[in-house]
Amino acid sequence: MRLSLNKILKKYGFRTEEIEDFSELEKRKKDVEGGMILADVEIDVLEKGFSLLKRWNDRFILMTPLVTDELTLRLKKMGIHRIMKKPVDPRLLRKVIREISFPDGVKTPSFGKKGEGSHFIQKGGEVL
Repeated sequence: MRLSLNKILKKYGFRTEEIEDFSELEKRKKDVEGGMILADVEIDVLEKGFSLLKRWNDRFILMTPLVTDELTLRLKKMGIHRIMKKPVDPRLLRKVIREISFPDGVKTPSFGKKGEGSHFIQKGGEVL
């Protein structure tokens, strides 16, 4: 999953980077502001990193194998509004990325041409 997701993101013009823990996002503020976070983590991990995630929720996409109404409501209360069911459909991922508002001056991907674009930060086995 990780390699195929990296391949998809690179095809869309994103650079991907891995981090081990959400706490590393604080040091990567500039990268997150110019990109986004795509995560495949358990809810308890999200809750532990809630204060950081709250800051970046407009740039956060959560991937999870099980999307229920209860989980969706719980995540929305945490400020997470972009939730994708795994395995991720590349077309749906592209649609969700297009919904994110990037700051002025940030090159956004063209979704068809290779090149430099925004950042995804990847957490261990998860893309962030």
